[in-house]
Amino acid sequence: MPEPSPCRVGLGSISLKLVFYRKRGNKMYKRIAEILTQVDKWMDMGGNFLIILGGSGIALTVFLQVLLRYVFKHPIFGLEELSRLIAVWVYFIGAVYGTREESHVFGDVARMVFKTPRAKAILGFLASFFSLITCIIFTVYSYDYTIWLYETGERTTGLWWPRVISVSSMLFGAVFMAAYLLVKTINYSRMTFQVNK
Repeated sequence: MPEPSPCRVGLGSISLKLVFYRKRGNKMYKRIAEILTQVDKWMDMGGNFLIILGGSGIALTVFLQVLLRYVFKHPIFGLEELSRLIAVWVYFIGAVYGTREESHVFGDVARMVFKTPRAKAILGFLASFFSLITCIIFTVYSYDYTIWLYETGERTTGLWWPRVISVSSMLFGAVFMAAYLLVKTINYSRMTFQVNK
């Protein structure tokens, strides 16, 4: 099990640093800090709630569909599509939450080889930097795809819901993952210069 990350912080921490590095009397930076702190608090509380609610919704819809289809021989049309829609949103909200908490799965042998705090900070910086680049690329493509679906008005095959509802979850997840990865990249870069060898 990996050790807890010293960079496990939210958007609020970078916003507070933004205020610290600017003029103390500048209201715009203070307002940005307040907004980022509120968004981070919402992601913490709301993310947990939505993951639990969505997971329960998926379990309930799958259970109902199996019960109605195989026991009563009368499935409800569109219930599978609803469970897929919920699942996609739960996946990306979970990805954002995992990125925020840095609780995703690690296959990190390098931390066992490099034991100094500075080496660990450099490894953390490299990992978060390349993850950020990947996430930015994913954000660009998911934005293009979401806009294209919105403009074409493509709909699902079963219930004829706009497909943009499910696909926008990719954009939502990519934007927030990129934001948290940016915070982690900045924090790890600071740690590489502050930590003693």
